[in-house]
Amino acid sequence: MSQPTPPQEVPPDDVQEVIRSVQLCLTGTEVPTKLTWRMGLFDAWANRVFIAKIAPHLLAVRKAADAGDLNAIIAADNSLGGGENSAAAGRTWLGRQRGAKHANLLPNLAAALAAGQAVGEFHTVLALQAANFHVGHLPMLQAALYCEWRAARSDSGTPFSVEEFLRRTRSVMSQLPALVTAHVPTAPISAAGR
Repeated sequence: MSQPTPPQEVPPDDVQEVIRSVQLCLTGTEVPTKLTWRMGLFDAWANRVFIAKIAPHLLAVRKAADAGDLNAIIAADNSLGGGENSAAAGRTWLGRQRGAKHANLLPNLAAALAAGQAVGEFHTVLALQAANFHVGHLPMLQAALYCEWRAARSDSGTPFSVEEFLRRTRSVMSQLPALVTAHVPTAPISAAGR
């Protein structure tokens, strides 16, 4: 019997996996019309902001979610500084949450937001959704980058194609597996587990 593919080894050009990840991560909402990217070349922004700031944030929130550490989630949420568009999108999304009562992190983050203890960034909520639905780390990052790309193109009037997204963001996507490897400790597979 073959071993399942580790989350960081999902092929970066797997259109169906990106679509599935986006659907799971966005359960209960849609891609906002504005997020953190504002102007200039998307690839330059992605290398400067997404790779350096947002992707590590997503991975830190996911790690805190896996540990059930609400305080670490709130601290990460407050430190992202994604801007008003990201915070508005996250707050709106949190306001619509009705499910996932088995996972208290989303309702607790919503309560922290209501108490003024958290910002409610879109990417924080997306990482918590990914944890709830067991979306792998790499697909989670791909879904978040897709949301930024789609939000940046929301007023362009052109159709949204995941294939185009993967083609246009290939240089950024190629950096994501190394980020996952650097931020997500993996246990070696023992001979008994094979």
